[in-house]
Amino acid sequence: YGDVQPGAWYHDGIHYCLDQGLMTGTDATHFQPTTPLTRAMLAQILYNREGRPAVSGGGSGFSDVAEGAWYEAAVKYAAASGLAAGYENGAYGPNDPITREQLVVVLWRHAGSPASGIAVPLSDFHETRAYADEAMRWAFGRGIISGKDNGLLDPSGRASRAGVAQMLESYFDTIV
Repeated sequence: YGDVQPGAWYHDGIHYCLDQGLMTGTDATHFQPTTPLTRAMLAQILYNREGRPAVSGGGSGFSDVAEGAWYEAAVKYAAASGLAAGYENGAYGPNDPITREQLVVVLWRHAGSPASGIAVPLSDFHETRAYADEAMRWAFGRGIISGKDNGLLDPSGRASRAGVAQMLESYFDTIV
């Protein structure tokens, strides 16, 4: 992909995800490393990782996941597996950018929701929402997520495609 720079901090993570069949480019010549990853894209990545298993039943159960959408089976898989949940209003938010804490919670659930009790020494850790607290501690302690260049965790910040690729490489190479 012409927009993936050799030697960039994300290069190895992107190539790992491409080699493993977890992610693809946004078209034939672009990966768009700085573009936020959506909730549908994350469901698709996990679905790809599991070999795209058959999912049964009717619709997805989410008001905003259209039948036949490219991500419908992936969202059904993620929800049925307990990896991802929708919002309180019954929507999944497939086109919503995934936040760093949402991403970490999904990976933590994928790992079996292990306890960590690890302290996170970044000054904005307290901004982590309660549902993601243990998952963020776990992911930080295992090197899956780290502070950004400004030394902040940024739990509610958007996760870029490059950032997710890097976290996925760390997760799958060291945890699973």
